[in-house]
Amino acid sequence: MAKKSNKALVLSLIAEADVVAEEHVNYHELYVTRANDVLYGLLANMLRVCIEVETSSETVRVVKEMRSKLKSDYGIKTQMNSRTSSIVVRYIVRSSRKTAHVYGRVIEVAMNNNITPEQLPDFIRNKGGIEEIRLSVASAEEKKLNADKWATARAALSDLLYKREPIGKVEMNTNTLLPVACDVEFSYLICNKNHNSGEIEVLGALYPSADLETRALELLITTSLAMQYSGTNQFYEKCSHFGLNQDMVHRWMRSNGFADDAAAREFTRTLIRSTKDIKQEGE
Repeated sequence: MAKKSNKALVLSLIAEADVVAEEHVNYHELYVTRANDVLYGLLANMLRVCIEVETSSETVRVVKEMRSKLKSDYGIKTQMNSRTSSIVVRYIVRSSRKTAHVYGRVIEVAMNNNITPEQLPDFIRNKGGIEEIRLSVASAEEKKLNADKWATARAALSDLLYKREPIGKVEMNTNTLLPVACDVEFSYLICNKNHNSGEIEVLGALYPSADLETRALELLITTSLAMQYSGTNQFYEKCSHFGLNQDMVHRWMRSNGFADDAAAREFTRTLIRSTKDIKQEGE
């Protein structure tokens, strides 16, 4: 038999929760919302000073004096290549390097978007707050760093491929001209092995595609990085990290002329130096 509910107790607990909820609303309004309003106003003033310094005829002297005072009065060293706004923000925010870095990001984004000091508080709110702006900048920088890293790796691999002995040659029809383009380095063929003759038959030539070439070279890179661990206890782990099948990697090695693990590591030795960060992702 179900226990009879105590309606009075239920209403009492709900009422108690409502009181605390109201206290939370008041707290958020008093300490969070108002604190953010004050902080955004402070950042607006920082932005105003940054703009005034950057547009001043004495920008160089002002920055030099700020750098000097930061070092002599507060023991704070700044980088010579720091942007003007970063020096100004660091001069204003002297107690915390991390805080100055975060505020500097906000000021930098605002200036890049031609935001005025009067517009800054609403700009920050519309962006989701200071932390969201910091995260968006960090994400953009990480994406650029990753893109640069892969571009270096692709260039190194292309150089290696041009220098190594071909793993085979394909005889094309006399009147066949492979399509080329300025944004790709290699030609791509669709091939099939004729099991009767053992010959590799070219079934088609692909349209030049920079996206396809990027993906192809990056797959070669990741496979090569996994390949260097062939014959070690880490081979399975590395293949799993890169989403590769161990047996397929070994077959890929043989098809590319790597007779043994030593030959594979020799090929990747030069490549690894230019893909150090990529390699570390798998560690």
